[in-house]
Amino acid sequence: MNAFPDADRLKNFPAQVEIDDIIHVPTGQKIPVSALSHFFDCASVFYVGETHANKASHQAQLKILTAHYERFGSNLAIGMEMFTRPYQPFLDQWIAGEIDEDKFLEATRWYGEWGYNYALYKDILDFAREKKIPVIALNASKDVVTMVRTKGLKDLSEDEKKLLPEIDTSDYFHGVYLEKVLPGHTKGLADRERFHTIQCLWEEYMAQTITDYLSSWEGKGRKFLAFVGNGHIVYDFGIPKRVFRRTFLPYCTIYTTEFKGGKPSAEQHPFLPEIPLEPADFVWSITPYEPEPEKKRIYLGVQFQKRDDNKLVIEKITPKSPAQKAGFMDGDILLSIDNRALKNIMELIHYLQTKQFGDICIAEIDRDGTKITYPVTLFEFEREEK
Repeated sequence: MNAFPDADRLKNFPAQVEIDDIIHVPTGQKIPVSALSHFFDCASVFYVGETHANKASHQAQLKILTAHYERFGSNLAIGMEMFTRPYQPFLDQWIAGEIDEDKFLEATRWYGEWGYNYALYKDILDFAREKKIPVIALNASKDVVTMVRTKGLKDLSEDEKKLLPEIDTSDYFHGVYLEKVLPGHTKGLADRERFHTIQCLWEEYMAQTITDYLSSWEGKGRKFLAFVGNGHIVYDFGIPKRVFRRTFLPYCTIYTTEFKGGKPSAEQHPFLPEIPLEPADFVWSITPYEPEPEKKRIYLGVQFQKRDDNKLVIEKITPKSPAQKAGFMDGDILLSIDNRALKNIMELIHYLQTKQFGDICIAEIDRDGTKITYPVTLFEFEREEK
């Protein structure tokens, strides 16, 4: 089904679209950022989509946040997909200035759970902290997602169902979108249904979080900015429709999309011919994502056993590596580095990339029940090919 050819729908856009142009989708009119303030007043919830790895998306979000603050002061809140609900206390401590950035990233397990470079989000979270703007953890916990991914919705126990919000999987165009845009996540009918269910779980969970906050004593009357992936707001059938179903509050959506040569990129085209809906209230043209220049990565020089309990048990040490120079031995369990408890290998890898060659880290290991602390000097070495 091709309801509208995408080329025809683009004819309503200006002939020339430059980077950072904001286009009002219903009229095709370009508007300045300052003109968005007219929509701030009438919208209780303002959704600004992002391409997670593209800095330009987050710069657009920061501009919207700054403009909201100039108009409403601290009478607003920010909801972020990147954090799951169990980490709300640490977000509160961050905003209150009670913990520093290192502790914040460790407590929220940023690199273990979200994984994207924190520098992409740092300006937003620093601004929120400076201005004391609440940041709300929107997403479902990993345990809840794993439970639904493993059992599906129909096979959950009554107690397990009580952990979930109302979940609607019936939107036809939502299913079309997922099959069209995210084919790499699905292989076969069962896989497609499972992925569709998980997508709906994420969106219903975030919608319920927004609803709960706006109906609470601390959230009532606040403007709410939702910073989430583009796929959760495009065509409204993700989070916006689900919040509206619960609240009937007015809202506005901005879809940040990469433009190349004055046209939207094929990967992020806002008009899919299979979906006869407007993608958003506004499209914000951003620069295409360009990966940062590859830099030499920092490693300790160890290989870990594959274990179900995620303990970092050293299986092999690379000769002439930082780990060998420090005195690590096969069978050692790496407990922490620079007083950071390590939950998994990815947390170690991401933390090491924040360091520089020549830095000294303090590693704590468990060797046959005895805890030992080693200073580890990080340096470049020749890694063994696997």
